[in-house]
Amino acid sequence: MINFIPLTFFGLIAIVGGAFFVHGFLNRQKIFQFFRVFSASLQGEAGRDHFAAYPWMRGRWKERDLRIFFHTSENHTVSVLNLVIDMEMRSSRKFVLLQKDGFRKPKPDQLQKLEEEVGPLIEGVDIPFDVRSPEGETVRDLFSDGSLRKILSEMTGYNQILVWDGRIMASRQFDGVDEVTPERLGQAVSLLERLSIPLEMEEKVAVS
Repeated sequence: MINFIPLTFFGLIAIVGGAFFVHGFLNRQKIFQFFRVFSASLQGEAGRDHFAAYPWMRGRWKERDLRIFFHTSENHTVSVLNLVIDMEMRSSRKFVLLQKDGFRKPKPDQLQKLEEEVGPLIEGVDIPFDVRSPEGETVRDLFSDGSLRKILSEMTGYNQILVWDGRIMASRQFDGVDEVTPERLGQAVSLLERLSIPLEMEEKVAVS
């Protein structure tokens, strides 16, 4: 279960990708079919809250609870549709990564809320994301790991990556049905799993 996911994770989705436009036509039925096939391979299920809604799915990925869904938000004058992958992980780390190219800086009141919920900006981290965390130097040290940095270099298309209370959640702008074929979903989830592994290993070492 998710004990706590910062509310600003979804609030921030509303202010990222401001230069992009969501495609006017999305084949929801095709997406639903892809979700059904992929979830069945994971002994899970797919569904929709109503006929016109974007679908969701859940299942088990290598003994990890997995959920995939869409989040739509208004970004001033345009709608931004994001594909969100949410997966269980075995780490208590708390940080959020915000895409450097494409992330739209929040207004002062939004920035204050962001800092209250996910912590201050961690300076001097040479990765393609801004890092915010309440854990300070501990999180900065994480990103000296070469394997972690390499994986993050493959994830620059994601608006946000959140690691919090035993979950890892990644959000990216949805650009078309081809992104959610079972093969593409498997690749995306596998990449997220790859990111979680060095974080879990780091924590095991710290505990021992």
